[in-house]
Amino acid sequence: MQTPSVARRNAALASALALTLSAPNAATAAEAVPAQNGAAAPAYANEVPAGLVALGAGHGYYSPYAFVVDKKARTLTVWTQDAGGYAQIAQFPADLGRSDGDKKAQGDHKTPEGAYFLLEKLDGPTLDFSQYGKRAFTTDYPNFFDRRDGKTGNGIWLHAVPDHTPLTRGSRGCVVVRNDVILDLTKYVRLTKTPILIEKEIEFLPAADIKKEAHEITQALEAWRAAWSAKDLDGYISFYDDDFRAMNMNREQWRRYKDGLNGKYQTLDIRLSRPLILRYKDRFVARFLQEYRSDKHADFGEKTVYLRKTSNGVKIVGEEWREDSSQLARDEIQAAATAVSACATEHCPPTAAASSASAN
Repeated sequence: MQTPSVARRNAALASALALTLSAPNAATAAEAVPAQNGAAAPAYANEVPAGLVALGAGHGYYSPYAFVVDKKARTLTVWTQDAGGYAQIAQFPADLGRSDGDKKAQGDHKTPEGAYFLLEKLDGPTLDFSQYGKRAFTTDYPNFFDRRDGKTGNGIWLHAVPDHTPLTRGSRGCVVVRNDVILDLTKYVRLTKTPILIEKEIEFLPAADIKKEAHEITQALEAWRAAWSAKDLDGYISFYDDDFRAMNMNREQWRRYKDGLNGKYQTLDIRLSRPLILRYKDRFVARFLQEYRSDKHADFGEKTVYLRKTSNGVKIVGEEWREDSSQLARDEIQAAATAVSACATEHCPPTAAASSASAN
């Protein structure tokens, strides 16, 4: 049972996180994203790629940009999100794997489908210009879900080709653009934090539906955090899928592991930053900063949780953590704490407070 003070804090955090995800329910063509580098400001979109649930519109840790590859249309588009909504700010032709379909195995020459991140930038004399043009970005294929599905292969890049090479040649599975395009795209890339969503055909949803889904995922993460902080083991483990695996443990082993930690610590407090959330079909990737404090141990880093949608809501099927105590990471989580403080002292808009009350 939550005490009134804990309940108020949880409601405030839920409201604050929801506020940072909020966009207008009905974006209009008259509304515009601030111009980039002096260019004309694009209009907010009424419909958004379904996979872009929430981008990095926080304090700056995550990129506010995402690349979206539509295999049927053979295009790469650049999307951004701010407090006002989403906008498509660029579109380019793209080449793909010379074989159709979703990548399954090493050497099948297919472009994978899913939500990925750009990891490293390659250019200069180490890059074969005749094959990859002036620049390339590596991706994290095979990602967590690909490995669960038994997919194999590696070396899936976003790269360029020489100007004389047609964008109909077909790659060995990479996404390919022109030299001038890869150079232009570079300004949108924050290594390890800029997503690239690749799908057979991009599904678009109303901006209001995207906002609703972002709110639902964020509310679920907050309820998970609250149960964890309260050492409510039954409540905490209810957020985990029967097929969960992490750190070589299944769900029951994970429960016993957490039960042991609960017995060791007298107090426990967890803070989360605003999440970046991507979706592919019924699967989600959520990344956020996590500050963990107990009376005997403290750490700070980035948590990635992998979820799937079920008839009982979203469930965690896997999670990863890595240490990151950089100032940028601390600023990101402090921004979330400031938003919580503002809500707790009744500086939230009335609609946000009402939303929080009805959600709890």
